[in-house]
Amino acid sequence: MKINGKKITVIAQLTIALSGLLLCCWTAYEGGIYLQTSPRFDVQKFAVSGLKHVGENQVLSKAGFELGTNVFRVNLDEIRERVEELQWVRYAFVQRVLPDEIIIKVVEREPIGLARIHGEVYAFDVDG
Repeated sequence: MKINGKKITVIAQLTIALSGLLLCCWTAYEGGIYLQTSPRFDVQKFAVSGLKHVGENQVLSKAGFELGTNVFRVNLDEIRERVEELQWVRYAFVQRVLPDEIIIKVVEREPIGLARIHGEVYAFDVDG
């Protein structure tokens, strides 16, 4: 009888462990759904810093997303790449601040000289 009792105990332990694992997976899945659909995480604020030559509207326009987009669905790398396409932007850093804000920090190019090319004057930085 002890053998059957041990078998039942092992089966009960496995059942409890499997139930706990399923509960954890279901909770993680539902949590992910909540984070991606809750209006609490819709972007309500933008902050742009480090601007001297580029206007905030230019940066936000180039960033290419709208208020109300879920903060977890915002692709930070894509925004950074688009903002870095602006002529005066050397680097851009984009981060999300929970629950509802996107921050874009810009490092602009610093002109170190002027060059005349075919009669037109151009500013250049250390990268040329």
